[in-house]
Amino acid sequence: MGDGEQLNLDFHVEQTAWGKWVDPERRAAQVGKFMEYAGLPKLPARPWPEGSPEVERIDPLVAALFPDLATAMAPENTDLADMFICFMGECFIKYAGARWFDEEWFGREYSFYDDVNPALLFDNHDEDIRTAWRFMDNMIGYHPGDHNGMFSYFVAALHEYQGYYHDKHREDAST
Repeated sequence: MGDGEQLNLDFHVEQTAWGKWVDPERRAAQVGKFMEYAGLPKLPARPWPEGSPEVERIDPLVAALFPDLATAMAPENTDLADMFICFMGECFIKYAGARWFDEEWFGREYSFYDDVNPALLFDNHDEDIRTAWRFMDNMIGYHPGDHNGMFSYFVAALHEYQGYYHDKHREDAST
């Protein structure tokens, strides 16, 4: 190479399955699709109050989408499940200081995805880890005596993790 010539670094970099899944633009598009389906104009400044009219309105919508785990994981529902998983994650990120990471993949029966296993790492004292599959399994299998519906279960979990997040940061600030 002579003076004035530049090395051409124009080459294709293959993105990993995780890189494709966690891409912020892809996730934002999925969140937007779920919010449009649910009639949510935007995420509120704070999580929905438990038992609020909006939570009660969304409960039957989520129940219709995911009457059981087999339906949620069915190939024809891949996009719907992904929309809700991205929405759920965005809420935990915004309100409870979580972040996505790729947990070890234990097979398709424990993940909504063929090559990745999205999980949330929570910024709390225990640094809790919950896979998207586990959240969906727990939400779908909620106990009706404890919650009015699946979205109610999700909102209660959101409040719980938000509390853990605030407790940690309040204690950290006082030391």
